[in-house]
Amino acid sequence: MSEVARGREAYVFLGPSLPVSRARELLPARYLPPVACGDITELVLDREPPAAIGIVDGFFEQVPTVWHKEILFAISRGVHVYGSSSMGALRAAELHSFGMHGVGTVFGKFRSGEYTDDDEVTIVHAAAEDGYRPLSDAMVNIRAGLAAAAGTGVIGADTRRQLVELAKGTYYPDRSWSRLLADGLARGLPETELTALREYVRAGRPDVKRDDALALVKRMRDDLAAGLPPIVASFALEPTFYWEKLLAIVRQDRVRRDVEARFGATAGALHRYLATQHPEVLDKALSRVLAEREARRLGLVDESGTPLASDDPAVRRVLLQRLAGELTGPASAELQRLGLTEATRSALRVSGTSDGRALPPASLPLPGGRHE
Repeated sequence: MSEVARGREAYVFLGPSLPVSRARELLPARYLPPVACGDITELVLDREPPAAIGIVDGFFEQVPTVWHKEILFAISRGVHVYGSSSMGALRAAELHSFGMHGVGTVFGKFRSGEYTDDDEVTIVHAAAEDGYRPLSDAMVNIRAGLAAAAGTGVIGADTRRQLVELAKGTYYPDRSWSRLLADGLARGLPETELTALREYVRAGRPDVKRDDALALVKRMRDDLAAGLPPIVASFALEPTFYWEKLLAIVRQDRVRRDVEARFGATAGALHRYLATQHPEVLDKALSRVLAEREARRLGLVDESGTPLASDDPAVRRVLLQRLAGELTGPASAELQRLGLTEATRSALRVSGTSDGRALPPASLPLPGGRHE
């Protein structure tokens, strides 16, 4: 029985390279829009990770691209991550030595060093409501088409070389077969060859990105059907300041969506209501948030990455020590400014310390390799 059948799902980030309807015929996964920064982390952080994640397409320019460290994080949690065609091929070429699975021709050419520029796979495309329809042609597809045309005698070797040069010199949003043929004619290339190439492309436009996307979906389908145990990472994931900032942003965004879905109001509106109508509830909520945040910071989490319960004695002992002023920090200063220090101490006080005195420090080792 496959991992999907046992409840661990597979996810695929897919956009202009292949219609979702075609991919779903081959693999009953959850299909998501092109990947961006935070999306991989969202699938893995503080929850049971999926069995596998496939990356085909990814956003860039208008939003930050998916971080390499997000993929490493998923692998460290036992997730098999596959990449092909576009953004997935780029990341797989960069991370294959860390356990990411690269699939297809484009991945292979990036891995070998034959391709080195991101613009080999970059295109512009329509919005989601239009199915991410491509509005330009990828350089890898043009290269494949010219190679195939030259191989069948449609164009000569010199014409192929000059057309590759023209296409590569065109800014990626303007890159298309029609633009390339016009530029070739303007350069004075043989008109008979260009006319034959136009008909060749019309008859069956080569699309290596589509072919690689199909190969990824089939590879994931076969691997899942055969049974896919969690991958064992060959590296130790190093926590950094900016990595933890990303984790905080992902968690905050998750809470924001949850609040809006459950209460039909923004988090800010809910905070204002509680502050004026039920301040005691807000105090207790703040105490719980602080406890869980400190648990994560100190590595007090279970195997799934979930922080230990805020009423755990070890967690409360550490927090009480911090709030007593022996380990000061921004959180303590903010509590003082809001007049919530005593309320938070009371909520986190260990049973039997009615006077609120700080307890001896708990023996809680920091995670190995951590830098603050």
